[in-house]
Amino acid sequence: MRDKPKFEAHGAFAIKYEENYTLNSVSGSWNLACADIFNSLIRKRMTLNQPDLKRCLIVNGREWGLETPDCGEKIRELNQFLSGYFKALYIAYVLSPENMHLAKFMLDSNNEGFNDIIIWRFFTDFRKAVSWLRSEGFTLPDLEASDFPEPIPADEYLKYLN
Repeated sequence: MRDKPKFEAHGAFAIKYEENYTLNSVSGSWNLACADIFNSLIRKRMTLNQPDLKRCLIVNGREWGLETPDCGEKIRELNQFLSGYFKALYIAYVLSPENMHLAKFMLDSNNEGFNDIIIWRFFTDFRKAVSWLRSEGFTLPDLEASDFPEPIPADEYLKYLN
């Protein structure tokens, strides 16, 4: 049984697993409780499958309000886990131009040290993100914002973690 977080989670996300890729939507300003729920949910999902050799993830972060500083450690813990799970994980972050510089700083910090497994790039356009992933050998359809799942408040995922 998982304990209820000490603080209410702020932030939302949704994940859609496809055969050749994963779509992730993030929104709102994330706090530690949200990052903890995200971390736990991803770990639980990964233990249900055989490790992938190579995978790509497209993150729609256009509505992301960034994260509190303590989220970074939780995301680095998740990256440590994922770096032992995947042979290569390519992440295309699609962000709003307004948040690009600060989001890039935060995400670079969260991913730093995992460069041998996690390869990431930043975009403001879905077409360019898909083009980059295709150039890395992934088969992807053309994607638009409407292809991504609608983010769900993090607290609503707690029922899946008990």
